[in-house]
Amino acid sequence: MDKKSILLGTALQLFVVNGFHGTATSKIAQEAGVANGTLFNYFKTKDELIMALYRSVLKHMDDFIIERMESHSISKASFRSVFMETISWCLDNPLRYQYLQQFNHSPYFKLVTSKVLNQDEHPLLVLIQNGIDIVLIKQLPISFIYSIFTAQVNGLNSYIIANDLEKDKQSEFIEEAFEMVWKMIED
Repeated sequence: MDKKSILLGTALQLFVVNGFHGTATSKIAQEAGVANGTLFNYFKTKDELIMALYRSVLKHMDDFIIERMESHSISKASFRSVFMETISWCLDNPLRYQYLQQFNHSPYFKLVTSKVLNQDEHPLLVLIQNGIDIVLIKQLPISFIYSIFTAQVNGLNSYIIANDLEKDKQSEFIEEAFEMVWKMIED
């Protein structure tokens, strides 16, 4: 693993445990086993590191979803697939998921909101736009539908973790949650 990846992995762990303000760059470098100056060779500022880590986690999630999507058509099945794979990623990547939540509820999120919600390659955003275009889903702002979708994913993920559900019970709740989302957005 290269030094940049090690720094990102170390920063991920420390930011989730200690928060952005509670994590010094010197601590990240020390835990990563590199000199403090090495960290700044890759990331000019702590803010740049925080933003780079966010982009890295989003890319990891998007790649996971795209690789596992069952359907690439514009259909209920494709929305279901994205929903299922998003939940699966959240449950399989708790540290990355926690980082996304931490970032999304921080002042940093305002710096990337328009960029994130305008990415042509984000699988859910593309699917939403295409669903609106063919009148499969309601003619509402993409960001609003995206918020409904992600709110359901976040709530479901929290519920599953808090209740330590068995796999079969998880599957039941995931199916039910998707149907709830679909009823909200279908046209």
